[in-house]
Amino acid sequence: MFRRVYRLPFRLLGIPVQLDLTFLLVLPLLAWLIGSDLNRFIVAFELNVDPASLTEGSTPYLLGFVAALGLFLSILIHELGHSLIGQKFNLKIKSITLWVLGGMAQFERIPRRRGTEALMAIAGPITSFALAGIAGLLKLMTPETYGGMQFIFTYLLYMNVVLATFNLIPALPLDGGRVFRSLLAMRIGYLRSTQISATLSKILALMLGLLGFLSLNIWLMLIAFFIFIAVSGESEHASVTTLLRDIHVDDLMTSNVSTVPTSMKVSDLIHRMFEQRHLAFPVLDSFQRVVGLVTLQDVRKFKSAGLDESTTPVEAIMSREIGMIDENSSALEAFRRISQSEAGRLIVMDSAGGLRGIISKTDLVRAVQLRTLED
Repeated sequence: MFRRVYRLPFRLLGIPVQLDLTFLLVLPLLAWLIGSDLNRFIVAFELNVDPASLTEGSTPYLLGFVAALGLFLSILIHELGHSLIGQKFNLKIKSITLWVLGGMAQFERIPRRRGTEALMAIAGPITSFALAGIAGLLKLMTPETYGGMQFIFTYLLYMNVVLATFNLIPALPLDGGRVFRSLLAMRIGYLRSTQISATLSKILALMLGLLGFLSLNIWLMLIAFFIFIAVSGESEHASVTTLLRDIHVDDLMTSNVSTVPTSMKVSDLIHRMFEQRHLAFPVLDSFQRVVGLVTLQDVRKFKSAGLDESTTPVEAIMSREIGMIDENSSALEAFRRISQSEAGRLIVMDSAGGLRGIISKTDLVRAVQLRTLED
């Protein structure tokens, strides 16, 4: 989902924090929108301040920037609420990413223990309601002469209530949807509960999108689109993780693997690809050790550079960052690692470190399709 991210030079609770490019674009835009409409916010919040003192010169835009920054900080703390509970259940959090529609904590796996996902999900809205309470207390403690601070705390009070309430909508991947699925799974199983939750989520996304269209609210339309797309991926992931249970890599891998030497010329490699109709080959050195993987994408990049394929060895274009997995590993582990790999396949090794086979995304999809027929 996140193609261009910038990792901050620190961790929170041991978790890397990333800023998506869209966040860097939307932060100044949101600051400008808040600053441009400051008078309306003051009236809506019923603040007992002199509007003229907050709307002169660059003051409204400075307040807009602080308010926008405070909102994203609140979203970050909301995601930390999820992550803290996840860590209590020994779940590894890969990162927290801030982007145009808020924040997202990325876990290595979805918890399957009964009720765990519900506890993790509800922690986010509870955290946001707590932040709203803190902002409310700070507003009460701030003298009315500090109009700017009154506005900031009031804005964060309202926005955290909105954030918490919105996330309680029972639509995946929102917190309310995860709570609903988790509770449902306690009665009818994870896969079936995900399918029901996904159907409900798509209906709610369509309703939200229609509301956004009728009210000309682009944010609602974007959120509705995100929910609709994300819930499809959530449903597919649930199906795969359920159907690949109890299957190991050596059950699915291709054991009769065709390899190429590092010294083979690219022209011969292309001929081999046509002849054997393979899109990737493990590359072996003179000691028959796996030292790389060469794929069709590598060949395409090479040809687009216009270099001589008859004199260039495979070693010059292969990828040395090899995705390897043990033959006794679970198919779920292979699925997780292949999903994160550009090559779309892993080299399977035996316990002695020798080449055992290769497993691709196609092998996993085929296994899912066959297990579906069994069910």
